[in-house]
Amino acid sequence: MECVKIQNKIKLLFEKLTEPNYVLDNYYADGLITKLADCSDPEVAFLKNAPLLSDLIIDALDKADDAHITVKVFLTRVLAIASQKELHFAKMFDRQGDRMLAGFKEICTPNTSPSIRVAYMEAALKIVTHNSGIAWLLKTGVWKEILSLCNEKPTVFVVRQIYKFMSEFLWRLNDLNDADNIRIIVNHLIQPIRKYDFINVQSLTSEEEEEICIAVEPTVQILLSTVSKECRIVNTTLLMKILIKEFTVSNYLYVAYDRIRTDDLSLTFLKLMFWLTLAKVFLGKPMLPGTLYSAEDFLEVAAFNFNVIQSFVQRRSATLVLDFCSACNIIWNKLCQDKEPGMYQEDDQKRIKMKNQMLFVFLVPVLLFVTYGKPQSALTDQRIHDYIERLLNLSCEYTAKAAYALRDLTEQLDTLQVILQCVKKLIHLKDHLNDEQANLVFQALFYVLQEYNPLDLNGDPKLEHFEDGEEKNLVMTYVMDSVLSLVTHRNINWHESVEIMCLYNIVINNLERSNLSCKFVVVSLKVIGLTMKKFLQPNLTLLVDGQPGGSIHDLGKLIYRKMQDRHWEIRDTALELLYICTDIAYIKFPPFQKQILENNLINVAATIAFNDYEPYVQVSALKCIGASSRINSVWDQLIAEFPDIKCRLLHILRNSEEGIVRKEACNVLSSLYQNSKLCPGFTQTLYEHMVSSALTDFHWEVQISALNFWRRVYYTLLNGQGMLDGNFPPVTFSRETRKIVTLNEAEIQKRLLKILDELAAIGCLTVFVTLLHDQTEVCIMDATLNIAQEFYDILKKYNVPDLLTPKEGEITSIEELRYTDKDEIKEEKEVDDNVEMLDAQNPDNIIQDILNADDVNLLANIYERHMTLEGNKTVAPLKPKIKLLRFASPYLFVNYLKNTDLKQIIEDKRKWNDGIRSLSSLLDDVLGLYEVNQESNSLDCY
Repeated sequence: MECVKIQNKIKLLFEKLTEPNYVLDNYYADGLITKLADCSDPEVAFLKNAPLLSDLIIDALDKADDAHITVKVFLTRVLAIASQKELHFAKMFDRQGDRMLAGFKEICTPNTSPSIRVAYMEAALKIVTHNSGIAWLLKTGVWKEILSLCNEKPTVFVVRQIYKFMSEFLWRLNDLNDADNIRIIVNHLIQPIRKYDFINVQSLTSEEEEEICIAVEPTVQILLSTVSKECRIVNTTLLMKILIKEFTVSNYLYVAYDRIRTDDLSLTFLKLMFWLTLAKVFLGKPMLPGTLYSAEDFLEVAAFNFNVIQSFVQRRSATLVLDFCSACNIIWNKLCQDKEPGMYQEDDQKRIKMKNQMLFVFLVPVLLFVTYGKPQSALTDQRIHDYIERLLNLSCEYTAKAAYALRDLTEQLDTLQVILQCVKKLIHLKDHLNDEQANLVFQALFYVLQEYNPLDLNGDPKLEHFEDGEEKNLVMTYVMDSVLSLVTHRNINWHESVEIMCLYNIVINNLERSNLSCKFVVVSLKVIGLTMKKFLQPNLTLLVDGQPGGSIHDLGKLIYRKMQDRHWEIRDTALELLYICTDIAYIKFPPFQKQILENNLINVAATIAFNDYEPYVQVSALKCIGASSRINSVWDQLIAEFPDIKCRLLHILRNSEEGIVRKEACNVLSSLYQNSKLCPGFTQTLYEHMVSSALTDFHWEVQISALNFWRRVYYTLLNGQGMLDGNFPPVTFSRETRKIVTLNEAEIQKRLLKILDELAAIGCLTVFVTLLHDQTEVCIMDATLNIAQEFYDILKKYNVPDLLTPKEGEITSIEELRYTDKDEIKEEKEVDDNVEMLDAQNPDNIIQDILNADDVNLLANIYERHMTLEGNKTVAPLKPKIKLLRFASPYLFVNYLKNTDLKQIIEDKRKWNDGIRSLSSLLDDVLGLYEVNQESNSLDCY
């Protein structure tokens, strides 16, 4: 029935489109196109398969000559979607083929609208997907019109669509084994390169070179898009045979590259030549399972790479060498992925992996940084020599020569600038490395970090000291960023890189340097935290306890300093590191408890949580407080300085303006409820605030955090009644009778009923029932159902719902509960807290302290004192924003979950929300049906 309605609305839409001077709003046009392109929608799939759509398009095109441009664009885009189905295409182009041909010719005119060009390119990309479309393109020669569009200075998006279309077109002809038409297209495609006599031209003026670049770039980009498509060159293909053997495209590219000096186009030429050189290898020996390659198979590839690097060295352009090596590495990893072909030397059967060759060259400037500014006599580190020897052993002769050529060039140029460009490009290369390559890169970067280390291998200050400039610090920032990425996303292990075991010490030592950038400190702290989580093993505990004085013992002092840094990013990262330390100090690595206590770290974190101006820093500090609640000694130290910390957390939960801060305060209070013994008075106050947060907070994440608190509450009560791991054991100890009690069904039911009554009394059941009605947002309702259903399933398991009957005076239905909302909830007026400063300083005293201070940590001292003053305040007891006066009963809660299909209600709400963006709804908006629908609520807007 709904499909019939949509068809009727589509008819009305096309009638509107053919009205004179009708203008279609772009927002609704894009929305309709997006929905029509969605094949997963059953209604859209039905419409696209029905013959009605193509009939409407045919009729509308007959009347669209004088239509507004928005209508023409929309009709063309709908035609493109319909053309994907071959039957629709045959019917539409039988009637409207001439009109579409004229349209494709018009898009090359200078005054054509970019939106029209985009629409016709969308049509071309859909037409090329089936055989009938291929036949029409060949018959009409439309592909030539599309190709000539490159000369009309189209937008970047249209240019990319042209490249994509031509590559799809050529590969479709390849799959159809249509060699003749491939030859025709390739011949036409390479004409811009052929027509220039590069061989007899000795030099070009800048104007001539610019003209040539504009003419040949589309050809090169189309060929590059074609050969790189879906790694199809690894098998023998007709298209590659024609390109490589019949038209010898590489020869034209070599000659053109030798004359053109524009860096960007030169690099594009070389990428294409590298692809074609690889394709030539796979033409003779396809990459099939079990295929082995000798060194001679890739000899031309290695020689090509070496010649390119040598030509860039002659140009004295180290940056182009790095760009080329990076591009080759990305291409090879894209090409081979997990099916790396083995290449063997003929003499000693040594395996050479092609994927590593350009990576080795790329690492040369990185290794050169290690020796930068040092006399030759100082280069005695055997580990670096061993690493370089390993690289040479894994490389072929051409790669080694290229590496030495780049080394000599880098030393002759501005060395630090080349190194900086190298580590910058390494950031982009990091996502294109496998684990083996990542370990090799990590080792090189580690040696850079080691060189930056102010201490030698024995822990003594280095005798030679080289001044750190801005460039050198910038290099180190990029190096540290790459290290963080590699350790995070790749499997760096000590089997491949034993240096990973020393990373922690090196990074901490480097943080002792002066004038470090904020970014370097932030990334370094993240590296320390990551190495502690991944590589700090529990069995090192005794070793750390037994050998004080190492860098791991200075971690607490480092965190203390960085927590008071003037940059909020550093404070935030230091707090994140403290959270990691506190978390693993609980069980995995107890020695950290001593550092946390000695350096007063959690107390400083609490001061920051209550006073910092940056919400993200407050959140990180609150996480540290929550983690510390599990460690008695740390928590006792915190309570000694902040005896009213629970009230302070409630104050944040109630009054903070930032949702993320309120959410984290809610999480910390949940941790305190689970890990600390709370007095009954505060526990009741906490319940009231959690009821208020769950029902009234306008930030949905705070509401969900409050709901998770209530899950902890009922599990705490269940555990108190003897439940273990979700089940009641046969017997348990009763605290009330101080006897062993047998937990039969009757006893379990009695205990569960007691829990139900307690949950009802504290408002937990009211929260669940209130948030499960249909006025709640879907995400909140879904989270509530999951939490409440989990508890209901436990009750159902022991047949508790069958025992419940309504008591006199209780609310027995959700309608009654909602009707009495005004009687049920009392809004509390917000009052200002009575804050009494215990101590204060006037501005004159602060200025005098600054004049008298001679401490290099002046800023940190003032900041700490300010935090201490801010922290020493007394907060009056808080009232929640709302307070329940009436409560949902156990009978109402159980009955509501038992008799209401809440999953269906949630699903209907999701569909309704999605319906706002459904095809039918969009059609209603375009057609203005809401204006004439008398049954529709005029206020029902979104």
